[in-house]
Amino acid sequence: MKTASRLSGIAFAAVLALSSTGAHGQAVGDASKARPVEGDPGMTTMLVVDRPEYRVLRDWAEAGATRRMHSHDGTTYHVFVLVTGQLLLTVEGEAPVEVTQGQVLTLAGGAKHTFKNTGAVTATIVEVFGKKPPSAGGEAIAQALAHAAVAAR
Repeated sequence: MKTASRLSGIAFAAVLALSSTGAHGQAVGDASKARPVEGDPGMTTMLVVDRPEYRVLRDWAEAGATRRMHSHDGTTYHVFVLVTGQLLLTVEGEAPVEVTQGQVLTLAGGAKHTFKNTGAVTATIVEVFGKKPPSAGGEAIAQALAHAAVAAR
């Protein structure tokens, strides 16, 4: 499935990005700095990194919680990493996908999607979003990530 490809290259790039920004401690921290997602009971989110080239979020979905259909407009790519737990992820127009702990999935930038925690424990998700390049340097980063995505398929 093209929206649910395993992309270890991009995941590795995301880990490097987290480590290089000094935000690694935030990324593995607890939900104490998270805020509730309005309209989605049992969902919390935390901004980990917000750079001109990309944004990283950490989300928590309590057992049974559902993140309603939404999109991240203005993004060029979306890497979805399920760190703990299990989810049912649905991308608009595609069949639902069972996501298990450790899976790395990609969605097209701006794709409408929803997910539900189908497990008995809180699911932890890290999401990386590519932003439209602000300059020629940003274009080089976007191209490098695109090449990594193709190579990982």
